[in-house]
Amino acid sequence: MHPKQIVSDFKSLGASFSVEDGELYINNPSNIYPELEELAKGNKSRIITYLNGGYTDRIHSVKQTIDKIFDFYREGCRRETKINEWLQHDQEALTKVMELAVLFSKNGWTFNEFLANYEDEQTEKLSQEIYEMAMAYFKKGAAAG
Repeated sequence: MHPKQIVSDFKSLGASFSVEDGELYINNPSNIYPELEELAKGNKSRIITYLNGGYTDRIHSVKQTIDKIFDFYREGCRRETKINEWLQHDQEALTKVMELAVLFSKNGWTFNEFLANYEDEQTEKLSQEIYEMAMAYFKKGAAAG
């Protein structure tokens, strides 16, 4: 989910965010549901980047693509998905996705957590490479179709 949407959802419930010394704070937390607080905690680094003006549409596209790939695995690798088709036909991309999972794991991430708070320079670089590979594959497929 785009941090802009999270901020907007919180605002509609009468809560807001502030960043102080690199930490994210929820103002009026009693106005939100515990599940929303968990969503904010899981996306803390992205929300901070967004609030500080550094979260671009391009960055979101890359992160959203990586989130979708990891959701594909969490959901049991549904065979009828475009992601499955792509990774079945692109061994290099599949290898990079597995490398990315290892990097996230080394950063403390576990399978059922949001990825956002475990991103670093290495994961950002590899995520960008995977995104480029995915876009090339899907553009090629769209041109053929």
